[in-house]
Amino acid sequence: MNNITTDLLIAVALSMDAFSVSICTSTSNLLTKMKMIAFPIIVGIMHFVMPLLGNCLGMIISINLGKIADYILGIIFLILSIELITSKEKENTLKLNYLYLILISLTVSVDSFTVGLGLSLNHQYTLLSSLIFSIISALFTVIGITIGKYLNKHIEKKANLIGSILLFILSIKYIFKF
Repeated sequence: MNNITTDLLIAVALSMDAFSVSICTSTSNLLTKMKMIAFPIIVGIMHFVMPLLGNCLGMIISINLGKIADYILGIIFLILSIELITSKEKENTLKLNYLYLILISLTVSVDSFTVGLGLSLNHQYTLLSSLIFSIISALFTVIGITIGKYLNKHIEKKANLIGSILLFILSIKYIFKF
């Protein structure tokens, strides 16, 4: 398999976290229109930068950073799911701010950091690989947001509850490593 095909397959695998998160956040109506545009861009940037950083730094850091990032992401999802479930207003007023978007984008792209370490061993086109990871992850985030907004529109009143439950399940997955 040539490098571009391999990079595309890796990019799809790396994009799955961002995809699932974008479905949950948009189903729960956590993103304003501006943030629906910003989120895929931030995810794409993180998926571009992280493999390059991984290429430059050592294995010990990546192993520890990956574990910490999973816990952070799990805690963020747990907090969001609790806030969504406990909100009593009919219209959901909870919205993610840009700091949350950056933190979520950073944590879903930590795997790219580790991949960057591996690419440095058998790859000479790390910049191209990072660009492919960036584009594919941003695209999957847009697709996830689109699916989430569709679900929100068609199941209206239950969308908040479904999004909350999905965020809670993701929080358990990341905290307990299921």
